[in-house]
Amino acid sequence: MSAVTVSGARVQPAHSAQRALAVGAALAAAPFILWGVRDEYVAALYITTGACVAAPLFLVRRAKAFVRACVIVGVALIPWGVLGVFLGLFLFWPSALLLLLAAIADPRKRPVVARVSGAVGALLLAGVVALSGYFIWHFYVGPATARPHTYRAQVDPGWFRDGLRDADQRLGPYGATTVYGSGSGHLSSLQVRFPDDLSEEQRAELKRQIELLPGITEVELCSVRDCG
Repeated sequence: MSAVTVSGARVQPAHSAQRALAVGAALAAAPFILWGVRDEYVAALYITTGACVAAPLFLVRRAKAFVRACVIVGVALIPWGVLGVFLGLFLFWPSALLLLLAAIADPRKRPVVARVSGAVGALLLAGVVALSGYFIWHFYVGPATARPHTYRAQVDPGWFRDGLRDADQRLGPYGATTVYGSGSGHLSSLQVRFPDDLSEEQRAELKRQIELLPGITEVELCSVRDCG
């Protein structure tokens, strides 16, 4: 990107290395924004913070304004993350660092600093991408594709007083490894875990035995994401 003329004066644009680091900051923030917007109570905070991270990209034609925006946003994100630590806003710290690196990564002025900043920024972005990929796989893709190993049945709230111990004793010989209850009120349920290597015939028999327990309704397989 070449220099542009503003009011008769030539204005130097941000260097491509600086722009790349600023883009990296926005990319590093993207997974956390997508994660945050799932919760309506913090969605506005994540969207606003993401917009601030992306703001310097609208100033790339003016190097001084771009650097100033990178510094302001990068520095502001640090205490912002401290204040919102329990809301997960510290997740934007990698973006803050990338913006601060973008502010100094101008090889036209500091070639050595620019190279070091670029290398550090690339490693940081790679780390964020790797950790985001692991998080998505471990908590979303993996559980969604894993074969369920838990039966869940609806029960009356008062059923747990006497029924849970009896269920544990009766279902153990049919492959149940863990029998426990969860929920409250009208959402109470019995959950019965079994080994992954339990055959289809054994699973069907275990389900039948659960259905034979008094007070049990709606026995169904429960996904790994919901029941572990």
